[in-house]
Amino acid sequence: MTNNDFIPNQWYPILDSLQLKTRKPVGIARLGERLVLWRDGSGTAVCMADRCPHRAAELSLGWVRDDCLVCPFHGLRFDHDGRCVMIPANGEGQPVPRGFDLNLHQVREAHGLIWYWYGESAPAAEIPWFPEAPDPSPRTSFVQRDYPVSYLRVMENLGDMHHVPFVHRATIPGAGTRVEMQEARLDGAVIRMKVSLHHERSGLMRPTYNFTYAIRLPTLATIEVARGIQFVASATPIDRDHTWLWARYGQDYIPGWLGGRVIARLAAKFDMELVFTSQDMRMLASQQRNDPEFSTYRLFEADRAIALYFGLRKQAIDNAHSRLSSIKPRTAAGE
Repeated sequence: MTNNDFIPNQWYPILDSLQLKTRKPVGIARLGERLVLWRDGSGTAVCMADRCPHRAAELSLGWVRDDCLVCPFHGLRFDHDGRCVMIPANGEGQPVPRGFDLNLHQVREAHGLIWYWYGESAPAAEIPWFPEAPDPSPRTSFVQRDYPVSYLRVMENLGDMHHVPFVHRATIPGAGTRVEMQEARLDGAVIRMKVSLHHERSGLMRPTYNFTYAIRLPTLATIEVARGIQFVASATPIDRDHTWLWARYGQDYIPGWLGGRVIARLAAKFDMELVFTSQDMRMLASQQRNDPEFSTYRLFEADRAIALYFGLRKQAIDNAHSRLSSIKPRTAAGE
């Protein structure tokens, strides 16, 4: 077991719903797989492997016609159940062998995202979320980007406020180095933290920064970065060493009709591009080169959110493996 294994039997956000249109499939890489997503005639999201069973062309290069996904290479058509309903070279109306069918991946839409079930158990009824996180509205805007680091490095970063006075001293000036925890607890499946960054000696130009944040499996975090400004993020793994980072920013100051979405978009661009990409990624890339194993870390009290996340992650992986082990003998005995 490595610290880069994905957590099984979880719902993972894989795409913002706004990016999946009605007649154009979208190809993405998530959780070590190439996937194609498209919408059927009812607007429901469908997810399959991005590989035609005929001769391996990427189906995401095709199109949607007559409520079917069409392969761009030889025109094979697949319905929303994954069934191949036509091979044009054989002629219209000719029966299609079942060996050309595709397996569907379980996906669901909620909170403006498309979620993918990664695991062998039946999908959980609950989609992981935070009641305080911003849902899509005229006051919100989302950003996304792929990064060449493990999703675990990003999750650690989302649970770490005490790097601010060092990594972000140019963009978040004046933050103190001493961490005071007002709250650090498990709220069911959610890790909830309230921390303040203080200076050892007070002064006019030495402000106190307060952060309220929450983390939950498998890849979610939400942070109130200032009063009335909050974001929710997912660090979804593309593969072992690459992450799709998505974040939605919301603000409570300006209504949508007065340009509230523009303000949220500016906050998102500033935080993702200037703060995270230009500053955090330098540190995360240095961690990645050392390929850290969590058991080798030496943590202190301010790392409590990170320790809790890795503890929950290990428990979830162990539970999934125990469940799989208990199922296999019964299957073998019944054969």
